[in-house]
Amino acid sequence: MITIRATAAADMPAINRIYNQASVRRFTLGLPFVSLGSSMQFFKSGGPRTSLVACGPDGAVLGEASLTRCEAARRAHVGSLGLMVAEEARRRGVGRALLNALLDLADNWLNLHRLELGVFANNVAAIPLYEAMGFASEARLRHYAMQDGVLADCHLMARLRPGLAVDDSAPPPRPSPAPRQAFTLRAIEPEDGPALTAMMNLPGVRHGTLATPFLTEESRKHLTEPEAGIQTIAAVAQDKLVGVAVLKPGKGRRLHSAYLSALIVHDEWHGQGIGRALLAAMLETADNWLGLSRVSLAALADNHHAIRLYESFGFEMEGRLRADVFRNGAYVDGVTMARLL
Repeated sequence: MITIRATAAADMPAINRIYNQASVRRFTLGLPFVSLGSSMQFFKSGGPRTSLVACGPDGAVLGEASLTRCEAARRAHVGSLGLMVAEEARRRGVGRALLNALLDLADNWLNLHRLELGVFANNVAAIPLYEAMGFASEARLRHYAMQDGVLADCHLMARLRPGLAVDDSAPPPRPSPAPRQAFTLRAIEPEDGPALTAMMNLPGVRHGTLATPFLTEESRKHLTEPEAGIQTIAAVAQDKLVGVAVLKPGKGRRLHSAYLSALIVHDEWHGQGIGRALLAAMLETADNWLGLSRVSLAALADNHHAIRLYESFGFEMEGRLRADVFRNGAYVDGVTMARLL
C-alpha cells in the first residue's frame, strides 16, 4: 500500500538520498554529491510549490513529486511538475500515485489549466507514464542539458484542461513612428527604471510580452539591478530608452546555454533596426565572450514580426506551447525557439 502525504522537513534525508541515486540524477538536472543542507535549503525556500512524498507500508519514503505554480501573473494558470522515484521502488505504482495526487490538486483545488513538465528524450520509462496521464509532447529542446558526458535533448510535455477560450485579437495600432535617429547600445542602468517601466506599460509591448497593465518601477528592478551573470543591453536614442535585451545564463548542467528573456522595442521605434541591433549584440556576447552553444527564447505564436527576426539569426522552432499565456481575457499559444552552435 502506498500512502501520499505532504513533504516534511524530517523527510529531507530520505529525499536527498533518492536525489543522489545515479539513475535519478541521470534524468533530472541534479549534480553528483548534492548535500543534505542544499536539499533542506531548497525545501525551506517556500514559494508557490507543493511537495508530496509517497511512503510504503513501513513509512519509508519511496518517491517525491512537486507542483509549482508559475509566478508570472499572466501564466498563473500554469503549473510545473517534477517527479522522482527511488531506484528500489520502481514499477510499484509510486510515480502514478504521486501524479494522480498532483493532478487532483491542480484540477480540483488550484484551478490550474495547463500543467507542464520536462523529461529527457531518452527517459523511456517516464514518457509513457506521462502520456497515459494526458500529457502530450509539445517541443523537443535540443542539447538541453548535459547527461552522461553529452548534451541531451529534452521533451516539454503539457496537459491542458478542455474548453479554454482562445485569444486571436490583433495587436493594438502602432502610434506614429518616431523620426529616424541614430541610437547607441549600452548596459541597462538603475536610473533607467522610470523609462523602462513606461516602455513596459505601452500597449504594443504588453500585447507581445508577459507584461501586465500598471506595472510599477519596483516590479522592474530585476532588469535595472540584475543578478550576477545576467547580461543586459539598452538601446538609447538622444538619451531616450527605446529598447532592451536581457540574457539569462544557464546553471549546473545547463552552463552551455542561456535564455533570451527579453527583447523589447518601444512602440514608437519599430522599423529602425533596434531589435536587430540588440539581438546581434547579445548573440555576439553569447558566442564570443560566454562561449555558449545554445541560446533559447520564447515568443507568442502570433508575434510574426519577432519570429521572422529570430529566424533570420538562425533560431529554429522547437515547439508550440498551447494556452501558454493569458491575454485579453483568453489564452494564446507560445512558441519556443533555439539557436545552436
